[in-house]
Amino acid sequence: MTTLPVGRLGPWLRGRLGFEPPFTAELVAGGRSNLTYRVTDGAGRRVAVRRPPAKVEVAGAHDMAREHRILSALHGSAVHVPAPLALCEDPDPIGAPFLVTEFVDGGVLRDTAAAATLDPRARRSLGFALVDQLVALHRTDPAAVGLDDLGRPEGYLARQLRRWSGVITGAEKTSELLREGHRALRAGLPASLTALLHGDFRLDNVIVTATGEIRAVLDWELSTRGDPLTDLGWLLLYWQPGPELGFLPGGSELEGFPTAAELAERYAAGTGADLGRLDYYRGFAAWRLAAITLGVRDRYRSGAGAGSTVDVDRLDTEAELLAAAALNHL
Repeated sequence: MTTLPVGRLGPWLRGRLGFEPPFTAELVAGGRSNLTYRVTDGAGRRVAVRRPPAKVEVAGAHDMAREHRILSALHGSAVHVPAPLALCEDPDPIGAPFLVTEFVDGGVLRDTAAAATLDPRARRSLGFALVDQLVALHRTDPAAVGLDDLGRPEGYLARQLRRWSGVITGAEKTSELLREGHRALRAGLPASLTALLHGDFRLDNVIVTATGEIRAVLDWELSTRGDPLTDLGWLLLYWQPGPELGFLPGGSELEGFPTAAELAERYAAGTGADLGRLDYYRGFAAWRLAAITLGVRDRYRSGAGAGSTVDVDRLDTEAELLAAAALNHL
């Protein structure tokens, strides 16, 4: 696990934000991506510090400056994000670039047990609030918030297919399923619109209140401009996934949460989007996650985990199940 060297970070926080020693740090999110720590100073003030994993293997991934730019652009808008406080692109203080934001109080529903702490009415409100945040993001004018040069929206889906097809390795059955999915996705490329994307929009990437309100949307490291329905497909992949994908984070299957169809209907009502090709985007989401899972497997096998332990052999099985689920939609 990557620890946060508060002995070196503390003087930086003191000089930049006026925080006072002693400092403590606790890992609150590691998983398979950027690491997030709650840092508390001697006066009890708290901030969130985000840094990349120990080893970055995909060019452009885990870009702290990019995430800081997104948060700065969206803070104060209809999309709820933590207030960005500081960016350090110099790796000297902690061994990597890092981002400091306000620490937002609330819960993160990472599993069924966490979601069960909300009553059914709060769950229903939360499900619709989640879609409303996605609608707010996709309706945001990139030029109005200074993000009109973010990414390359033209050909977004085709580039995604090329990028993730490059990590198809490993078990023969999984590889063949992914290649078959790749052929189907390339053959059926839809005409698409362009909007600001989150890139990893799902239930366990928001901070919520006990009544089902969303206080902040987290994890903007993959944000860009591209086809907005890829965000919706990604959300629905994780929403009530069923026993065949039971390894995905649970919670949305509990009583009170809206169905996937209700989420899609609310999204269409809020954006006016034509969801006639929604199955394509659900298939793309499952295929992309299968490819990402193979990349995560390879990263952990190389010893470059991101703050947690993972059953690497299990990742092969998960990738195969996701690749099969993708084909079921295509």
